[in-house]
Amino acid sequence: MTYDFSAILNALAEAPLAANELCRVFHGRGHSVAELSHINVDFYPPALFLVSYEEIDEQILAQLTDTLWRWAQENAPELVSALVYQQRSGINTRNALMFGELPQEHLVSENGIKFKVDLLSRQNTGIFPDMRRGREFVQANSKNAKVLNLFSYTCGFSVAAMQGGADQVINMDMNKGVLRTGKQNHQLNGFDQGVSYFPHDILKSFGKLKKSAPYELIIVDPPSFQKGSFILTKDYQKILRRLPELLNENTQLLLCANSPELSEQAFKDLISDHTQGAISFVERLAPTDGFVEIDSDRSLKALVYKTAN
Repeated sequence: MTYDFSAILNALAEAPLAANELCRVFHGRGHSVAELSHINVDFYPPALFLVSYEEIDEQILAQLTDTLWRWAQENAPELVSALVYQQRSGINTRNALMFGELPQEHLVSENGIKFKVDLLSRQNTGIFPDMRRGREFVQANSKNAKVLNLFSYTCGFSVAAMQGGADQVINMDMNKGVLRTGKQNHQLNGFDQGVSYFPHDILKSFGKLKKSAPYELIIVDPPSFQKGSFILTKDYQKILRRLPELLNENTQLLLCANSPELSEQAFKDLISDHTQGAISFVERLAPTDGFVEIDSDRSLKALVYKTAN
């Protein structure tokens, strides 16, 4: 039996592969193609990164990977030299190099910024393609600013802030490993000064953050769930209640949530209910190119706020 992957091939043909930058090629999770709603394809130059959120029959997987690799070799052999597959259903994630070879040190670019990535060792690669618009916002609003980056992961926002001319960035994440990668990302881009890395539980560390306040830009981008430390629907309000202590009269905030169960209005209500009128809504950032969503309430919500006047 032959399966129809034409929607993915059409997306490949239209994707900006020639720019040689990190991008989403096919966003099945946006549910624009119902039968492929479990599939995403990203381009981490020089690799295509195929992800399935459901178990795929081995025969179907072989057809899909063969089809993608054949397209790459026929249409972009100078750009694509590897195909990686990630099985992401259930509690265990499985990554496999299906074709080609990956660089020994895998770096990708976005708007002139380099990021270190790893497509084989873990579920998350080191950078989230859907947050490109957020990183662009941070870069455009960091000139001479003191920036606070909460749940910083590998510090993508921080590097963008430094690229945008920030005076200082404080990164906080309880995972020391991702902060080490974050420091490497800064070094890759020539930023050795003005950046701090705090491996602390944010919910227990507001005293330290308050000592460095106020901040001109605050980013809050938590995981939906982090075992033993953070559950978005239960713990986000604990962060929100403390934000007014960190503001000046002109602070901008980028507040993010990537939970399909939390609608935009519910997120706005959560923010309003727990910030004591200290901040006001400005806009929701447009989705990054390639992230077409049938239902915007289920997609990434990156909301811009500012100190209320």
